[in-house]
Amino acid sequence: MIVVIFTVVFWIFEICELMYTYTVLADAAHEGVRYAIVHSGGDVSGTQARVLQFAQLSMHNVSGMSTSVTFPDTATTPPNRVRVKVTYTYVPYLAIFTTPPSMSAYAEGRMVVQ
Repeated sequence: MIVVIFTVVFWIFEICELMYTYTVLADAAHEGVRYAIVHSGGDVSGTQARVLQFAQLSMHNVSGMSTSVTFPDTATTPPNRVRVKVTYTYVPYLAIFTTPPSMSAYAEGRMVVQ
């Protein structure tokens, strides 16, 4: 019975860690959109660096993370949109029992003229 209890407890921790990682990715994407909007969208490498910096504050390993910054309206100036997509391959603690899922989170915002 103790084996079953420990298995359930470990899987609960694993699911909590997975949800936390997804939340960090979503927040990092939102932070990238904020950065792009403040800098009028033209600083793509700065936006990617800001997303990575934000994720590093909350996650232990960001080596499997990639970021893309796109402009759905094909222009990088206000009042056009900017989209930041963050992709990460999650590495579970119980990797021998499952295959690691790949997670994607994205955020989109419209740049406005101040």
